Amino acid sequence: MRASDLAPRAGLRVVTLGRNPNVSADQVYAGDRISDLLNAAGECILLVTNLASAQLMRMAELLDVPAICLVNEQTPDDNMLRTAQEHATAILVSSAGLFETCGRLHRCLNEEEQGP
Repeated sequence: MRASDLAPRAGLRVVTLGRNPNVSADQVYAGDRISDLLNAAGECILLVTNLASAQLMRMAELLDVPAICLVNEQTPDDNMLRTAQEHATAILVSSAGLFETCGRLHRCLNEEEQGP
C-alpha cells in the first residue's frame, strides 16, 4: 500500500514522501532497538519506532526501507528529513504509542488484503 494512502487511514501525519510519492510498504515491523530494526528492514517494510536518529536513516538508506513511522509525536530533525528526501524514504508520524500505531497499521493493511 502506498504510504500516502496508508497514512490518513491509520491516523498518521505525512512529514515527507521523499522523491517517490508512490513509495509502498506492505508489512509493518516495530522496534525500539536499531539491531532489531536492522534485522527486519527491507524494501517492503514500514518500520515503526520511537528512534528518530541519524543511525536510523543510515540503516534505511542501506536497506532500501520505503517508510519509517515515528511514534508519540516524535519530530524528525532537519538532517533526518533531508536524508529521507534524498533516499525516497517516507517519514510518517503517529500521535499514538508503538503498540497502538502498529494495531492501526495492521488493521489498514489487512483491510487492503481482504478488499471491500
